[in-house]
Amino acid sequence: MRLYFKRAELLLHKIDSKFVLEMEGKVLETFTQEKKAIAAYNMIRRELEDKMPPSEMSDDDRKAILDRYLMETLASRNSSRLERKVNPSRTFGSGVKPH
Repeated sequence: MRLYFKRAELLLHKIDSKFVLEMEGKVLETFTQEKKAIAAYNMIRRELEDKMPPSEMSDDDRKAILDRYLMETLASRNSSRLERKVNPSRTFGSGVKPH
């Protein structure tokens, strides 16, 4: 598990059996329960989002992100997949009656 809030460099990650909450490379707190760790991360993140409004992206930045997403998505698909052949002896309703 790994949660990251880039603008404040807030990071929650698991090391061995502990959940470590860091900010700018400094450990804020460690947890043994995932639920409590996520709750603390979300609370700090909400406070930071209120203090640090999102920066405006330019149209060029948005286009670059969209282009990168589309290329990754299209590259991960394989439209030339071979169709799976069905073994006729294993299909139901094939019309062949056993003797």
